[in-house]
Amino acid sequence: SGVGGGGGAIEFQAVILAGGHGNRMFPLPERTPKCLLPVGNRPLISYQLAMLERAGLRDCIVITTQHCSQQVNTYLAEKYEGKLNCSMHVVDDYTGTADALRSVADKIVTDFIVVSSDVLSNIELLYMADTHRMHDSVATVLLANSTLTTAVPAKKGKGGKNKKAAAAKLDAKKQSLPECNFIGLEQDTNRVVLYKSKADIEDTFCVGKWLLGTFPRMTLHSRLEDAHVYIFAHWVATVIKEDKTLSSIQNDLIPHLVEAQFKESRLKVDGDQPKPSKMAMLMKTQSMVDMNKGAGTDGEITHRDDKKGFIVRKKFVQAGALQMSSVPPSTSDPINCMALVLEDGVESGDGKGGSFCMRVNTVPAYKRANREVASLKDSEGKAFVTTGYRVSGAPSTGGSSSSSSRPQKLSFTIGKDCVVGEGVQIGKKTNIKKSVVGKYCKIGEKCRITNCVLMDHVTVEGMVTLSDTVVCSNANIQQMSSLDNCEVGCNFTIESKTKAKKEQFSTENFMDVTEK
Repeated sequence: SGVGGGGGAIEFQAVILAGGHGNRMFPLPERTPKCLLPVGNRPLISYQLAMLERAGLRDCIVITTQHCSQQVNTYLAEKYEGKLNCSMHVVDDYTGTADALRSVADKIVTDFIVVSSDVLSNIELLYMADTHRMHDSVATVLLANSTLTTAVPAKKGKGGKNKKAAAAKLDAKKQSLPECNFIGLEQDTNRVVLYKSKADIEDTFCVGKWLLGTFPRMTLHSRLEDAHVYIFAHWVATVIKEDKTLSSIQNDLIPHLVEAQFKESRLKVDGDQPKPSKMAMLMKTQSMVDMNKGAGTDGEITHRDDKKGFIVRKKFVQAGALQMSSVPPSTSDPINCMALVLEDGVESGDGKGGSFCMRVNTVPAYKRANREVASLKDSEGKAFVTTGYRVSGAPSTGGSSSSSSRPQKLSFTIGKDCVVGEGVQIGKKTNIKKSVVGKYCKIGEKCRITNCVLMDHVTVEGMVTLSDTVVCSNANIQQMSSLDNCEVGCNFTIESKTKAKKEQFSTENFMDVTEK
């Protein structure tokens, strides 16, 4: 079953935040908005749309900003081929994520899912929705483990050259890791009891005695990344609407909701007569409104929203779930914030591969996403992208053809883990490994391309070596050049015999790396 409801009813609404400038990804978003940057030759936003569609949702609000609204609208109206009915809402540039939700608060009438447009994941939202339903959660947060990988061992030999290379690779991996926060989770339930931003902590970090006494089995995590996938109770939209100080979901709203769980309990411990918080009163009022709407025969509460033209259905399954459980509820608090944690190597529940989740918001993350997407599969075992090279009228060399078909012998070499778009021309004796090549690219003879991303209409002349490099659309790499760990902007021409390492090439001015 999905999370969208059935029979003309909805249980969850969906919101995609697609307004980021992608300043930390310069020069990639010069001509293309971050949400439309190609990952595996698919626009990044297409992965979130597919995630929502797999969950059974039918409608989606896409919030974008002025600077990219035209391109996003063109994609949704003319190129998106999915089943979701997408409505676009435009806000000012550099609007905070919570501020963006405030602008559509009047359109939210039930619990709602919020997904950032830079998330790449094969997680099924059904698992997250189950956590949200079971605990009648105010906020359910998706957290992904971002532990450091071990260093690459150096080969035996004289000198320290190999050791230095291994150390350099490890440093690069460290730089590509996200800036994680301090998150305290109750061990048995994954209830979020502490959420502190590392940016707000200078030298020391103190955990209060009351919190430690109340949750002695709390685990404090420093390597869990907020994946920017959330499910909120519908009345949280009213909280955002009324409290103008909440600008960011991650930095303001989530800490605010986590802190609100215990405000009344702390007053009781201190001996003061607790006054119901505004949030608790709002939650109680919304619950009474739901009760007055009428309960269905299957444990659901439904009501028709004449203005929106559909039936809102919310499943109150907590009581039934607790009856089947031998473990009593761990809390009687009226506000619960929960987390679904994706650990390294955790199976997605279907035996077809581990769960994967990352944010594509930096250049190293973008490169990694294009490497990983070739092996990603959804819960049904369907690959996210088609790998290998497809000769016109022939099966793909990536292994998707039948065993009886003999692949055509090529004058060049392409790895099976490559993603290659249509209309690509490749010269003789060229070798391409672990790379993504966009549509209608022209690659000359005797080139070596490894761990690279070439967007559409890129020209690479003969005897060029590219390693760990991103080349944006319509760029031209002239002959006998060598680029290592570089980024080349749109329409830029690299002159012949250029040798460069860790450089950025762009026709535009350098962008401010700060991002709201």
